[in-house]
Amino acid sequence: MFSLKSITLLLVYISSVNALLALSELVSFVNLLAFSLVFFVGALLDLRYGHHPPRLPLNLVALLLTLFHLAQISPEEIVEPLANTLLLLIGIKLLEEKRVRDLYQILLLSLIAIAAATTFKISLAFLAFFLLELFLGTLSLMFINLYQELGDVRVGRDILINYVKAGGLFLVSVATMSVLFFVILPRVQVPVFEVFSKRPALKSGIADKVEIGKVGEIQEDNTVVFRVYGLKDVGDDTYWRVSVFDRMEGTKWITSRKNPSRGEEETPSGKLKRYTVILEPSLGKYIPLMDYPVSILNVKGLKRESIYKMKGNVWRSKKVPVKPVKYSALSSDVSPADPPSTEYLEIPEGVPDSIRKLAKKLSKNKDPLQRIESVERFFKEGGFKYTTKLDNYVGHPLEYFLFTSKRGNCEFYASSTALLLRLMGIPSRVIGGFRGALKNEYGDYFIVTNSMAHVWVEAFVGGKWLRIDTTPSYTAPALSRISKIDLIRDYIVSFWYANVIGFSTEKQVSIVRSLKRGLESLSLRKFKEAFRENSLLLASVSALLLLFILFKELRRSPENLYRSLLRKLEKKKGVRLRNLMPEEILSMFSQEENFKNILFIVRLYQKQRFSREKVSRKELSEGYRALRNI
Repeated sequence: MFSLKSITLLLVYISSVNALLALSELVSFVNLLAFSLVFFVGALLDLRYGHHPPRLPLNLVALLLTLFHLAQISPEEIVEPLANTLLLLIGIKLLEEKRVRDLYQILLLSLIAIAAATTFKISLAFLAFFLLELFLGTLSLMFINLYQELGDVRVGRDILINYVKAGGLFLVSVATMSVLFFVILPRVQVPVFEVFSKRPALKSGIADKVEIGKVGEIQEDNTVVFRVYGLKDVGDDTYWRVSVFDRMEGTKWITSRKNPSRGEEETPSGKLKRYTVILEPSLGKYIPLMDYPVSILNVKGLKRESIYKMKGNVWRSKKVPVKPVKYSALSSDVSPADPPSTEYLEIPEGVPDSIRKLAKKLSKNKDPLQRIESVERFFKEGGFKYTTKLDNYVGHPLEYFLFTSKRGNCEFYASSTALLLRLMGIPSRVIGGFRGALKNEYGDYFIVTNSMAHVWVEAFVGGKWLRIDTTPSYTAPALSRISKIDLIRDYIVSFWYANVIGFSTEKQVSIVRSLKRGLESLSLRKFKEAFRENSLLLASVSALLLLFILFKELRRSPENLYRSLLRKLEKKKGVRLRNLMPEEILSMFSQEENFKNILFIVRLYQKQRFSREKVSRKELSEGYRALRNI
């Protein structure tokens, strides 16, 4: 037996935890910690001590803190103050003595909190939080109403199981109907408040600068940056172009122009590959494309006119994407031929003499291609190794790398290569992006993660840019941590993006038009033909269905006995009794001469329906005998 009050409180507390998890990415750590503390204090007060703080001081504290959070709302930041306010109100209600109305209020605030989470980010996690809240809310409402009617009584396991089944059935029904509403209702595909929120920048391979020694940190992160569809094979030698850097300042490579000029569209040449990318929001404006990109075709999630080509053969959007962006693109195997600008020969200040002497030593040949080969040979045969665990260098980082440690990650190799080539008089630039991809066999697509972030060099030789990658072959250690479960989860996320977030108004119109064409293709003649061809099958199914209904209605059971009793009494009274409770039936017929028989049948029904004991065959036979005597 279980306490009805304890069950009700447990469900309400779980609902509040669900709200906390939904808002966890939006609220501050301090508020998360405070809410967790309040949660445990409220649970102890309810389940053990039974004493609660007075309502008036709690409400005054709630009012002051609510005003404090709301005062922080600004055009740039709306979501976090609102999320903090919601958690605050739920926490205050958890500390109060729980009346029925308080339980209703906690459930309502929890549902609002989960809805508020979608204003920042439309994700698969929201679906899980929402469905769980729907299930918990339904169960909670059932038990709150039962608690309100009966008080803190003890209920059996059977009642608990039946209520859980009813909540599950309601959840399945709502989920089924939601599919229909999802298809027909209009949608807003951008999180409502996302455009007003400025979140802290994430470590990502999509950036407008690269700093020596920092890419190694990114390569420990397996967060998926984008997914690629439509390619049969992507190897470790596949490069994804994101950004171009032309100037080195200190230990950073940057793009010197604050407002980069746009590059001109080129006529496609060479062998072209067409593919589709779904890009995660990364707080960057660059659009990753397979080297060498030619053009971007269809775009969803951004306006096509907001995406443009920059010099250096990279692509960029005017706005930072706030939701997944899907686009199709063409890439060629022919390297770009945009002429180099003066920035690609600039030598940064403070280059050590040792590096200048090395460049002079490697540039004995006058032919640019031979000079490039000498640089590649220097790194290949000089005992250099790749590592993400970097030493604390002394002096100039590249000098220490080239002549002392000979250990580094890709930005050390790319920076040194670009600098040596420029000292040799060869225009060069550093390219930031990704190398390789991991195939997800479950969804037949490729994922590119932050751990695949990479930088390399392009040198202008013979009227075109030649890729120079002196970094030794390596596999990011973080990739070994991607499991089959991770790939299955990513496939589910990919399905969510394609079929839920990507379900646009155009798809709705397409479905409606398809249905219309299907209805128009139907005719009475075709319907008659189909009916004649399947008449035997339809007759068999109908007969089986009829037999099942007759068996269910005519078989002897306490439920059918009770229904037969109601039909008999309705004829006597001339009123409908099926909406009345069993006790109300007994009260209405308590003065009848056959009340003893009526009472026996009602008790059999209640025993079967509401107790652990089951009606025996002998009792059932006596019940039908009593029915005949009424």
